[in-house]
Amino acid sequence: MDQPERCRSFLKKPKQRLSDVYGPKKVNKEEMTPQERHKYLTDNIADVNHTISRETFSSAYLLFGNESETNIVEKLNKGIRNLKRQDAQTLLIHISFGHFLNLTKAWLENERKEGRIKQSWSAWLKEKTGYSDDHARKLRALAKVLHGYHQFFNVGLPLNFILRKLKEIDIMLQIPELNAFWMRPVVLPTTNDLRSSQDDPLTLTASE
Repeated sequence: MDQPERCRSFLKKPKQRLSDVYGPKKVNKEEMTPQERHKYLTDNIADVNHTISRETFSSAYLLFGNESETNIVEKLNKGIRNLKRQDAQTLLIHISFGHFLNLTKAWLENERKEGRIKQSWSAWLKEKTGYSDDHARKLRALAKVLHGYHQFFNVGLPLNFILRKLKEIDIMLQIPELNAFWMRPVVLPTTNDLRSSQDDPLTLTASE
C-alpha cells in the first residue's frame, strides 16, 4: 500500500465519538442521584501538576502507518489526560472570573444607587469591555454555585457540561458530607512547581 492510500485509510469516519472515550465509563448523566453525580465528578478530577504544551499537541498527536495498537492507545490516554487538565484549568478561570463579575456588578449597583453611574450593568459592561452580559450571566451563575468549592478547580470536564448541570450540582451540594468534600481546600501548583507534560507517563495508572 503506497503512502497516500495509507493516509486515506486513517481518515475513515470513526466508529466511536470522543465523548464515548473521554471519561472513565459511559453513564447516564441525565438521571443521576446526587451521590452518583458526586462520583462522576470525582472520577473526572484531573492531575493538574503538569503543563499543557501547545507544541506537544501540534506535533505529537500524529498517526503513522506502522504504529502499533499499544502506542496508539497510549497516545489516546495521554491526550485524554491533557484534555482533562485543560478543562480543569478552564473551569478554575471561569469560576474565578465569574466571581469577579459578581463583585463588579454589586459595585456598579452601588454606584448607580449613589448616582455616580447612570448606565445599566449590561450597557456599562458592553461599553467598557465589549463583553456581552449574555455570556457574563452564565459565568456569574457558575460562580454563584461553585465559588468557595475549591475541589471544582481540579474537575476535568468541559465548561458547557458543568453549566448545563449547575442545578443538579447545586442540589448535590446541599448534602452535608458532599458539600464538605467539595469545600476542601486545594493547593494549586505554582508555575515553578508544574512538571512538563513530556514527563507524564503515557499509560494510565490506578491513581488517575
